[in-house]
Amino acid sequence: MDAVKQFDVLNTSYVNLAALLRYLRGQDFSGSIHVALDDYEAEIFLNGSGPVAVFEIDRTSRVPAQNEGAMERLLVHAREPGGAITVYEGKTRPGSTTSPATESSIHGFEDRIPIAGVAPAEQVDWDDLFRVSGDVIAAVERAVASVGADFATNFRTACIAVGDDYPFLDPTASNFKYSKGNVTLSRRPSSSAYVAGLSESLRRIVNKLAIDKEGKRFRERVAVELAGAARMRPNGLGEFKLQLDRIAGTRVL
Repeated sequence: MDAVKQFDVLNTSYVNLAALLRYLRGQDFSGSIHVALDDYEAEIFLNGSGPVAVFEIDRTSRVPAQNEGAMERLLVHAREPGGAITVYEGKTRPGSTTSPATESSIHGFEDRIPIAGVAPAEQVDWDDLFRVSGDVIAAVERAVASVGADFATNFRTACIAVGDDYPFLDPTASNFKYSKGNVTLSRRPSSSAYVAGLSESLRRIVNKLAIDKEGKRFRERVAVELAGAARMRPNGLGEFKLQLDRIAGTRVL
C-alpha cells in the first residue's frame, strides 16, 4: 500500500471499536485508526496480524506517546457516544493526523512500530488479584441479594454485554468463572484490563438495579459492602480502589 487512503469518518455512537479492530486484523489490514473524543484522542496502528500499537495523543502538546494500559483506556473511552473514528489504509507511523509542527517531535516513532504494543512482562501476583476481585464481586453480590435480585443472572448478562471489549469475561468462552467469592481465569489479559473489565461489569449490574426510588439506597448498600470488604484486607482492595466509587455510583471510601 503505497498511498494513504482515508475512509469515511465513523461515530462511536454506533461503531464498536473492539469489533472493528478484530475485523480489520482478520482482513490482514495495515494502517491506522484515529479516535477523537472531546477529552481524549488516540491512534491505533495495525500491521496485518502483527502486534498492535496504541499512541495516546496529548490534547495540548499534540505529542503522541505509548503508555501502559493505553488499549484498555482507549476501548473504555470509545464506548462514549459522539466520538470520531477515522480509518487510514497504508498509514504506518504517527503524525499524519497531527499538526505539521508536531512531526519533528515524533520523528523516529516509526522505527518502534513493529514491536509496539509488546510491553514488558507484568509483575502481577494473580493469586492475590483473584482474591481481591473475588472480594469485590462478593460485596456486590451481597448487595444484590439484599434487594432480592438474582446476582448470577445479572452478572452473566453484564459479562456478555462487555464481551466485545473484554473478551476474557465472555461467559460463552468458558474462560472466566466466579463462585462464592472465588475467581478462576484460564487466559489472562493485562491486570489493568482485568480490573477495568470486571469493574465495568459490576457497574452495569448496579446501574441496572438502581433505577427506582430505592435506587439511591441500593447504591449506598453497595458502597457499604465494598467499604466493608476493603476494611477486611490489610492493603484494602488494591488495584480496585480507584474503581469502587464508579462501581457503586456513589462515594465508597
